[in-house]
Amino acid sequence: MENYKIYLCGGMGKFGKSNFAESNNWRKYCSDALSRCDSIYDVIPINPNDYFNFLDTPPTYKTQREVMNFDLNKLRDSNLVIVNFNDMHSLGSMAEISIAYDRGIPVIGLRKPKQKLHNWQVCMCERIFNNIDELLDYVEDFYLR
Repeated sequence: MENYKIYLCGGMGKFGKSNFAESNNWRKYCSDALSRCDSIYDVIPINPNDYFNFLDTPPTYKTQREVMNFDLNKLRDSNLVIVNFNDMHSLGSMAEISIAYDRGIPVIGLRKPKQKLHNWQVCMCERIFNNIDELLDYVEDFYLR
C-alpha cells in the first residue's frame, strides 16, 4: 500500500508551553481521524509537535534552524497540507503553506467562522473550512479514496 503523508500546519509559537494543548489537540484529533479513515493509502499524518515541541525539557533541539529544517523537510515530502489558521499571523505557517503552494502540494485550510485571512492565505488554499469534521470528510472523500 502506498503512503499518503499529510502535514498538519498551524500556529505553535504563540501558544508556547502554557497553551501547548491549543496548538496540539486539533493535530491529535486530525491524526486519529485520518489514521482511521477508509483509504486506498496508508495515511501518515505528520504532527510537528511529535518531533520537537515546547514541552521538551531540556529541548531536544539545539537551534530554531534545526526545527525549521526538520519541519520543512517533512512538509516537502508530504502529499497534502492541512493548515489551521489558529494563529493567522504565524510566520512559520505562512512559510510552510507558501512552500507547499510553490511545490504544488494541495493545502486545505481551517479557520473560525467569519475569521478574516490575508488574500494570499485564501489563494494558497484549495478550499477553506470552518468545521474540522467537514474538512476531514472532504480530505477523505477527495484525496484518500
